[in-house]
Amino acid sequence: MGAACAAVVVAVAATVVLAFSSSSRAEPTRAQYLKRVAAICRVYGPRLDRIRPPDVAEPANVIAAITAALPLIKAQERRVRALEAPASLRDRLARWFRLQDRRRSLLEKALRAAGRQDFRALSIAYVDFILAGPATARLGSAIGIPHPPC
Repeated sequence: MGAACAAVVVAVAATVVLAFSSSSRAEPTRAQYLKRVAAICRVYGPRLDRIRPPDVAEPANVIAAITAALPLIKAQERRVRALEAPASLRDRLARWFRLQDRRRSLLEKALRAAGRQDFRALSIAYVDFILAGPATARLGSAIGIPHPPC
């Protein structure tokens, strides 16, 4: 009988610990998650909006715009990725992040080309970045992510 009581006490204690541990914390709702994303976008959006879209025919302006935008884009993405997402959005968010990664990598590719003074490759990578924008924006909009600037 003593062993049975001890087993019950251990089981109850384990249940209480699991019930109140941080791992049992409820995930955010879709609305809560999107509200947090929008708050991040409100921080970075105005900063990104101040960067004038460059004329692709002027490499120096493209380089200046990418150099100014890339750190902001990376910081914004880091903060959005750090948010806990509801399970219902995770698959679509994974696709959206892949599109974001591709766009960011195109900007990085453009900067590497600029470093080599390969202005043709710079222009191509930058134009590819621009052309990849609508698909990223459509998926983000379907998820509920504000665009622009996220």
